[in-house]
Formats: sequence, C-alpha cells, structure tokens
Amino acid sequence: MYSKETLESYATFSNILKILKRDPRFNEYCSQARVPAGTSIPLSKERNTCYLLESGYVKYNFSGEDGMRNYYIVYPGKFIVLPIVQEYVPNTGEIVFLSESVYWTIDFEFLRKMLFNEDPRNYIMLQFSVETRYKLYVLATMRNITAEERVLFTLIRLANFGMHVSANQIDLPNFVTYNMVAELAGTSKSFATLTLKNLRNKGILDSSKRPWVIEDMASLQEALNISDSPSF
Repeated sequence: MYSKETLESYATFSNILKILKRDPRFNEYCSQARVPAGTSIPLSKERNTCYLLESGYVKYNFSGEDGMRNYYIVYPGKFIVLPIVQEYVPNTGEIVFLSESVYWTIDFEFLRKMLFNEDPRNYIMLQFSVETRYKLYVLATMRNITAEERVLFTLIRLANFGMHVSANQIDLPNFVTYNMVAELAGTSKSFATLTLKNLRNKGILDSSKRPWVIEDMASLQEALNISDSPSF
C-alpha cells in the first residue's frame, strides 16, 4: 500500500520532465508547444503519443463503445491523456484548450522505456490511475443524477479549479460560461441558465461578470448533498 503523499510528490510535473530528460534523446521524442484558447486536437484510437499539460486548462472530450460523450477538465502539471492499455483507449477524443496553454507531446514508447528504467515502482502510473479513479467516479455519478443535480455537481467540480478567496467563497476560472456548464452537465443552455439563476436568487452564485463567484460554497454543497470525491 502506498501513501497519497508519496505518489503525489513523485508524480509532479517537474519530476516527470526530470526523468525524461535523463535520456540524451529527449528532444527527439518530446516537444513543447504554446497554443491559444480555443485550439483543439482530435484524437483517434490509434495513437502513439501522450500529452502533459504544463500550464493552462484543457477540456478532454471522449466517447466509448456506447457512443456517449464524456468530458472532464485537466489542470496544470497533469497528463491530459496517457494510453496505458491499448485495448482500453477511447474510440474517439478531442482536446480543447480553454485558456492559453503550454503542453508537451511525448512519444509513448519513449515514456514507457524511461518509466521502466527510472520509476520501477510505477509511482507515476499509479498516481495517474488514482486520478482516473476520481474521473470515473464523476462520470458514474453524472449518469445517475437528475439534470438539475448535474448542473450543481458541475459547478462544484469547476470550483476545484478556482481561487479560494475565503473559506466559503471561490472565484471560478475565466473560461466558465453558461455554454460550458451546460455542455459539462449534459443539459441545454436554457436549462443550465435557469438552474444557475436560482442559485443567483439565493445569493449562492454571482455570474454577472467574469470571473463568476461562488459566494456560498457551503450552501451549494448542501443543495446537492453529493460528494465531489469518492469515499473509498
């Protein structure tokens, strides 16, 4: 059994790059790029690279065999996609950069070789698996709650990427819009707007200008009464 702190401290962005740069051919297999907000990268099932986000925010869309679209947000320092098992790679996917971002494209065979030699305990892969567990929890939860609950749950998830101004107040990222909330929640824009209007009327949310502000996080969580992280 591994401690949470051990995995998180080892699988940092700086340490991953440090490991990869130990090979003199690093620049042959890894490249860095800066892209503006709105840039998208389509992904097919046959892929031989992975993406590591250095700065900015990314929305990763993908669909499985059931054809349902799934979404989650990736924040700086994390792998956007990491195709560990060939048979389990989603059929189609798309990376959409929500803000100006810097990311690394890494040849997967090179990454696998370096991790095999430099990370024999698989700390980095284990940490990615732990993060994937949370994403699967989110996807499972979203498929089993009402449309209104999905909007509230989405807002709580987005709060994870915001700035905690105080214990109960959070400035949401500038990329948060009505369209974004509706898409992540799997509802129409009109329904998401109506649900968020109810939060504004209760003094829970201020969406009059960017950044949006969650004025009362405790009341938002109480209104949903669903944890945004698994209990196991």
